[in-house]
Amino acid sequence: MMYKITNTCGCFLLMMTLIYNYQCSDIFVNESARPEETVHKWGRTENFIPTREKQLNVQGRTRPNPKEASLNTVELINGRGYPFEIHSVTSSDGYILELHRIPYGRHKKMAPKVSGQPVFLQHGLMNSDNVWLLLPDALAFTLADAGYDVWLGNARGNTYSRRHVSLDPSQEDYWNFSFDEMGNYDIPAVINFVLTKTGSQKMSYVGHSMGCTMFFICMSLHPELNDKIDVMIALAPAVSMAKSTAPLMVNQAPFAPQIKFVFDLIGVRAYQPVDSFWNNLRKRYCEPNLFLRYSLCQNTLFSSSGDDYHSLDLNLLPIIDGHNPAGTSVNTAVHYAQNYMAGQTFQRFDFGVEENQLRYGQTTPPTYDLSKVTSDVFIFWGQSDKVSAPTDIAWLETKLGNLRNSIMIEDPLWNHFSFLFSADAKRVVYDKLIPFLPQPIL
Repeated sequence: MMYKITNTCGCFLLMMTLIYNYQCSDIFVNESARPEETVHKWGRTENFIPTREKQLNVQGRTRPNPKEASLNTVELINGRGYPFEIHSVTSSDGYILELHRIPYGRHKKMAPKVSGQPVFLQHGLMNSDNVWLLLPDALAFTLADAGYDVWLGNARGNTYSRRHVSLDPSQEDYWNFSFDEMGNYDIPAVINFVLTKTGSQKMSYVGHSMGCTMFFICMSLHPELNDKIDVMIALAPAVSMAKSTAPLMVNQAPFAPQIKFVFDLIGVRAYQPVDSFWNNLRKRYCEPNLFLRYSLCQNTLFSSSGDDYHSLDLNLLPIIDGHNPAGTSVNTAVHYAQNYMAGQTFQRFDFGVEENQLRYGQTTPPTYDLSKVTSDVFIFWGQSDKVSAPTDIAWLETKLGNLRNSIMIEDPLWNHFSFLFSADAKRVVYDKLIPFLPQPIL
């Protein structure tokens, strides 16, 4: 009887996942594709936003501007009164990544040359770089105003990084990647690009969730790059997933091979792009009220992580919907599922016995050697995080080659996306991580 029940649940989850994701199969073009290298001049560009409204201050806090739901990243930056640049970086395997730069703060005069300490911010699974910008006192703006030269990364396959030197995103081969390739190819390309552009010897790195996954893979496979990082700040790092209680892991990971098989069969390539049918429906008809947001209108980010809206201004939810989820490959989600099913470990993508032998020289996927991560690492983690569970964080602490400190957020309800969307994020996290960064050159 238990066997039948389990399989019934599995079939139900499989069908719900297919219905939820089928619309993603034909979403493959980045309509804002830009040339190989596009750099906007220093200063602010006024022609992006027709009417720049001041954000309202309510009960001592700034109310989110609902118009930001329809703005892209550079429009968000410009709308807050900050300068920006757009850059394209090509990885060694041909993926073209879009970076956005905030070279200095809102109140600093324009300068022909930026002298601030470069800090690179890398988002997590199904996100784009806008997650560092949505709060009124978001981390990217906080760092820029503190004197840092802020660079925002976009992982391959998301809204802004959906180009390749030879492959078209409508082709199946384009989507044959997971976070392994992001760490192995994308992060080395970005590090070298930022240091070349700024003329700096080192840069700081701040990652959230998969942004930490990518960094640890990069330093494990390319340990020479540790010397180019002065500090790495890991917010809710997603490495070992063994103790995760997130719905995405618990409910879908056991059926990941079957889900991937059917996705391959029907041609689903992208996983959760922002402009899918369901996401467009939610953006159009859902309002920021608790009943809808916990039922029909829950964003994939929250339904996948199991997060509630602790300390979150509900007016921010439609703006989050406007940008997230931002899409990735099916293989990226599968790779996390594999790590969850493998227990307390951190391993490369499992292609099956025969292809593992060809790729790795062994029948099972090798593990990443985290002892090779020798740059200074500071971890911030939440007690109520269902994705990056405290037990998995404790495991990670024992594996890193140079962990400087592990900081538990004092708020007992702090969860996975609180780091990005909580109204208390600046006070609880951002103001505490800045002292760990090298002082900017002012």
